[in-house]
Amino acid sequence: MADYVVRCRVCGRTYGREYKFFRCLCGGVLEVLVDLGGVSWGVDEGALGIFRYSTLLPSLSRYVSLGEGRTPTIKKFIDGVEVYFKLEYLNPTGSFKDRGSALAVSKAFELDVTEVLEDSSGNTGISIAAYAACAGIKARIYVPSDIPVGKYVLIKSFGAEVIKAGSRDDASRKVLMDLSEGNYYIGHTWNPYFIEGTKTIAFEVYEYLRSVDYIITPVASGTLLLGFWKGFNELLKLGLTTSTPKLVGVQACGYDSLSSSVGRVVRSECREGTVLADAIRLTNVPRLPYIAEAIVRSGGYLVVVNDDLIVDALKDLFRMGFTVEPTSAAAYAAFKLIKKELSGRVLIPLTGSGLKYVGGVESPLYKVFLGG
Repeated sequence: MADYVVRCRVCGRTYGREYKFFRCLCGGVLEVLVDLGGVSWGVDEGALGIFRYSTLLPSLSRYVSLGEGRTPTIKKFIDGVEVYFKLEYLNPTGSFKDRGSALAVSKAFELDVTEVLEDSSGNTGISIAAYAACAGIKARIYVPSDIPVGKYVLIKSFGAEVIKAGSRDDASRKVLMDLSEGNYYIGHTWNPYFIEGTKTIAFEVYEYLRSVDYIITPVASGTLLLGFWKGFNELLKLGLTTSTPKLVGVQACGYDSLSSSVGRVVRSECREGTVLADAIRLTNVPRLPYIAEAIVRSGGYLVVVNDDLIVDALKDLFRMGFTVEPTSAAAYAAFKLIKKELSGRVLIPLTGSGLKYVGGVESPLYKVFLGG
């Protein structure tokens, strides 16, 4: 594993590996800078989960893995476009967040943390709760009051304490109010180690496909998009690729926080805010400037979709055999809007599992498929 420092993206101050606070003393967002000097590409087939790519990950003394990563990629030709669906919903707890949780909880484990706090719309809460349970660490998860019941039950089932706090943004504010010396905020919206985990998806794309031209991905806190961006840029620095894919960020109506900062925006008709895409209903985004920077520098842009398009895309994906949640369908809805201008290879990560939404008449999947 590689040596690293933690650096503030605002003031440039650096911290050692023992630093526990979630942001810089100036209030800025932190990032992990891995020393790539003398590092070469290699995959450790004997390692579990994302730690197969240990030469490109920050050096840690303890590791927590549930076998995340190595998700299938399904190739399809859709209206003449070469599309690769990466089935991230097949990760251990049903979302790509397991990549970030593996690294973030491993770091908490190394720091001898006894309790982690997280705020989440559901998927990250489930993931952190599971990985914390694996490490023997207590977890307290702050969620919006309208969290899908399936996600709530899963978080509780892993033994975590759950705090309901109004909206998704309310949950973000409440968790920071409850921080104390006795706990550790592992929050993915801030945690630099979380991005180190999600960047492994770029390594997998390189390992199995070598290159793609476009990546279309949902954006809330930006951990997946930034993971793609960081991972491909590290591959670029190592001389393994000559360019980075164009990143197309996808947000839903009412939660399009990137609209004013990315240049080009392709927008569907927005009459009201999304109800279905609960995993991207977030406006308080600490890394927003860096998400916008990644999109612009990659040559990409933003697509904003409404719930009608998400419903149609969700039905399409299920007809293809993909058991996804509505937020995953947002990315495919965006693809359908822009497909005529796409060329080359297009990657669409299917980010979360629809199995978390199976339930009674109030569940999103019931309403879409059985509610008439």
